[in-house]
Amino acid sequence: MLEFWVSDLQHGEEYFTVPGVSGTWTFTRRSNYHDLVGQTERGQVVATFYVSNPDFSLETDDQQSIDLSDDLVDICLVLSFLKAHCVTVTGTTLGSRGMLMQLDERHLAARSIVGFDRLWNPDFSGLFADWQTVIRPAYRQRGLRLQLSHWLSGLTCFTLEDLYLSAGVQMDMVKQQEIAAGGGPGLTYFQGMQSASTRYGIIPLSHDATKMRNDLLHEGKLSGANFQSKTKRECAQVIADTMTWLDTYVLKILGFEDKLHGLPRWKVGALEHGLPSISIR
Repeated sequence: MLEFWVSDLQHGEEYFTVPGVSGTWTFTRRSNYHDLVGQTERGQVVATFYVSNPDFSLETDDQQSIDLSDDLVDICLVLSFLKAHCVTVTGTTLGSRGMLMQLDERHLAARSIVGFDRLWNPDFSGLFADWQTVIRPAYRQRGLRLQLSHWLSGLTCFTLEDLYLSAGVQMDMVKQQEIAAGGGPGLTYFQGMQSASTRYGIIPLSHDATKMRNDLLHEGKLSGANFQSKTKRECAQVIADTMTWLDTYVLKILGFEDKLHGLPRWKVGALEHGLPSISIR
């Protein structure tokens, strides 16, 4: 059985399980977890958990190995979204029955991400109990692998502009999913958001979100011809609203919306004072 290090996962349980495409994934906290967490909060990449699956070994056939590795990529992306950290596999442990010289290239490279709020549930085994039967099929149907990897990339931002550009790309992904679901090829950016809001029962964003996105794309600033004469705080409010909308959208798809603490995690004050803006004051 292969056993892998998992970087930057912060969670209160000593272990939790997730059903695999074959077998069961068991995530186990390292014995010195509490010391390691302090290092991750200081910006170091540290393996805080390890994960194994009895059906994943050096003897596993090629196709099953690919399927299991794909499964683990998706689990880690969802954990990254919940924890606002880059949760990813970094290699086999010393206790692993066999070593891999190179991980599947689909696994994200480990990267330190700090400063953003996490969502939590005290029972991850319960939260992920329907991973194979309900959660992952919905995740795949709505193309969340690409969206969550882009969401995570957005957390490496230097400015409010960076973060909102990433959010805008994600909103375009939402629009394309709505077109594929039958919304019609002529959906605009705003109509795509409205369509998804109706589908999942989400309070729609105001037109300010589209105006600010257009100003940023076409004029290179958060407040331009469309979203005129706005302060940094007013722009931060639109970003917080948009990021909260994206959180709600993902959680609705996964079926997690009523099962997590820490919502809403995007606070206007934290964005206003925590990130600079290169286009407004």
